[in-house]
Amino acid sequence: MASGFTAFFSYLLVPASGFTNGNGYSEAIHCNYINSIFLNTITNKEINIHFNNISDFKFLCTSGGTGYSANDIYVLVQLIDNSTYANPAQVKPIAANWKKYKVTNQISGHISGNTLSEIDLTSSVFSVPLYSYNLMESYNLSYLDYPSHLSVDDNKLCFGDEIYFFGNVSSDIEAIAYTTDLPINLSLNEFNSSTNATWDQSTVYISEIGIYDNNKNLVGIAKLNNPISKDSTISRTIVFALDF
Repeated sequence: MASGFTAFFSYLLVPASGFTNGNGYSEAIHCNYINSIFLNTITNKEINIHFNNISDFKFLCTSGGTGYSANDIYVLVQLIDNSTYANPAQVKPIAANWKKYKVTNQISGHISGNTLSEIDLTSSVFSVPLYSYNLMESYNLSYLDYPSHLSVDDNKLCFGDEIYFFGNVSSDIEAIAYTTDLPINLSLNEFNSSTNATWDQSTVYISEIGIYDNNKNLVGIAKLNNPISKDSTISRTIVFALDF
């Protein structure tokens, strides 16, 4: 039997409307980056969470405009007794067993109901008392009001579905692309060596091709997705394609 406990955790930012939705919009879903820690015991234990990088919240908006807004932050926790598993590698979170713990009040100087900023989130250390785990509120995704298989839900939007666009879209630009293919023949006795100082005198690998004009000016470079080998036993034809 495995020993100790595993605590899985993530977080959820909640807007002023809370765990509701309306007007066809789904509420924000939790962060899908789930971390875990191993604990010998949960007696008098807590986990501390800190966000290091402001750029992780670069679309968080505090005064209107594009992006998203949030008024509360919850830490999502799932605590698993490892002794119920024969192998520690089998310990995984169970979708229906998550708990949520509100930590907004742990932001220094934050006024309840105000919009959160990236500074609020990155200047705070959020603590979650695992010894109170059983008293925490359960977390599930029913508030997103996902459609079911029933016909009555046909008009509901799933998370990630397109939502209302208030306006019209028209297009009056048509682009036609023309392609010129230039076949380049590499015979058996050509391109079998390299002047690159790192060449080890073995097989040559071609990674890019240059096109020159009549005055030997480089006018185009094409890079291959993967280098191809070339030696005196191989002849190749490479097609250089130009789009206009």
